[in-house]
Amino acid sequence: MLYFIGIGLNDEKDISFKGLEAIKKCKYVYLENYTSKLNCSVKDLEKFYKKKIILADREFVENKNIEILNKAKKENVAFLVIGDVFSATTHITLFIDAKKLKIKTKIIHNASILNAIGEVGLELYKFGKTTSIPFNNENVKTPIEVFKKNYENEMHTLFLLDINEKLMMINEGLSYLMKNGIDNDVIGIAGLTNDKQEIKYGKIKDLMKIKFKLFPQCIIIPGKKLHFVEEEALELWK
Repeated sequence: MLYFIGIGLNDEKDISFKGLEAIKKCKYVYLENYTSKLNCSVKDLEKFYKKKIILADREFVENKNIEILNKAKKENVAFLVIGDVFSATTHITLFIDAKKLKIKTKIIHNASILNAIGEVGLELYKFGKTTSIPFNNENVKTPIEVFKKNYENEMHTLFLLDINEKLMMINEGLSYLMKNGIDNDVIGIAGLTNDKQEIKYGKIKDLMKIKFKLFPQCIIIPGKKLHFVEEEALELWK
C-alpha cells in the first residue's frame, strides 16, 4: 500500500489523526522536501510520528521513484507532502505510476495554501490562475502576464514564491513586481496557520519594509472589484 498523506502547512501537529494512524502502519516514510517548508525540523516530525523519515528531493520523486514503488508492492509506504497531497502537480505522477503497477493507494488530504488563504477574506472562487515567481526572474514575464489577465477578468492573483536551495522571501517577490511596474495594493502572507502567522495588506513600498519571518510565504494581489465584505476583511490586515 502506498499512502499519500498531506501533513499541513505549519508543524508536526498539523497532520490529521487519520494521517498519523496511517504512518504508524508504514515501514517506510518518505517526505518530499522541495515544494515548501514547515516551521519545524525533520527531527520534530520523527519524534511526533515515531518513525524514521527519508527525505525525497525533486529528482528522486520525479525520476527515481521506482524505489518507493518497489517497496510499496510489498510493504506499507507513506509519502508525506507539505500542505495537501496534490497541491504540487508533480505528485500526481507518482500516483499514476502506482496505479499503472496496480499498487494499492490511499489519499489522506490536509490544508494547503490554496484553501487556507481564504482566511484573508477574499472569496476563493474569485481567484484566477495561480502563478509562481522564480529566483532567476530578470527576463521572466509570465507571472506579470498571469496577473494582468486575472486582473482584467476581475480575479484575485496568488503568487507562490520559489524554493530552491533556499526559499524566496516576500520582499524578493515584491521587488520583482515593482521592477515590472506593478504598484497595486498587495497582501503578504507568512506562516499561515501558525499561531504567529503574519498577514499584512497595503502598498508594496510599505510591505517592503516588513521582515516576514515564517514560512510558507506568498503574495496576493486582490482583483480590481471587491465585494464590500472583502473590503471590510482586508481592513483587518492593514
